[in-house]
Amino acid sequence: MSIPSFHHSSLKPQDSVVSLDAKEASHAAKSRRLRVGQRVRLFNGFGLVALGALSLVERRTVMVELDSFEQLDPPARRVSIAVAIPKGDRQKVMVDILTQLGVFEIIPVRCRYSETKFNDNTAEKWLRVSIEACKQSQNPWMPRIASERDLDQLLGSLPESSDNSDPSSTSSRQSNHSKTCQHSQRNLVVANADGECLLNLAQSNSDVTVLIGPEGGFSEQEFAKLRQFSVPSMRIGPYILRTEAAAISAASMLVG
Repeated sequence: MSIPSFHHSSLKPQDSVVSLDAKEASHAAKSRRLRVGQRVRLFNGFGLVALGALSLVERRTVMVELDSFEQLDPPARRVSIAVAIPKGDRQKVMVDILTQLGVFEIIPVRCRYSETKFNDNTAEKWLRVSIEACKQSQNPWMPRIASERDLDQLLGSLPESSDNSDPSSTSSRQSNHSKTCQHSQRNLVVANADGECLLNLAQSNSDVTVLIGPEGGFSEQEFAKLRQFSVPSMRIGPYILRTEAAAISAASMLVG
């Protein structure tokens, strides 16, 4: 059985004793019914993992005494998924599995035929799902949840250079994101049933962003914009997939 895992966003290598936040403490004390002395694993979402034992377990307060740390390397290749937002619970399925697969970033994209809006509440839900998926899968690297953008904004803000620093706040996350995002047309492909099977892309170690459209497809204007920027099409299967299935399939082909 794997050791219980908990998220601690401000975890640092110099920490000796830390307290879990309210949600994680409730999960440890109420849901998992853990007791003093139980070995646990903490992660900050940026590759830092610590092991320790519970030193205090109360209803609202859980303390962990840490005894070892490890800074794990990020994946050699950064795979980002830029995706029109699926409906309802399919969002949770998508974010959960993309996190387990180890994608670098999930970028919500607003398209002409999008049927679901992205807001602060949606972003918070996606973040929570990614934390739970990291805990379950033991993935020490949480995906970045980007702000929503339209196609023009996406084409001007593609990840290119590596930056796996450890931002501990929303503002620093945004700052690091802006530093690592600049236009790089060669790093974007669009999933399309009429596209090519890009075996060279799957076998490459280059960073890549895969664009997944809404179930209504891209508009003629959006297709024209993609052609204007010479964005290649990538076929990810013989059939037309739902948005979340296409995102998961693309990630599974490219991550690892």
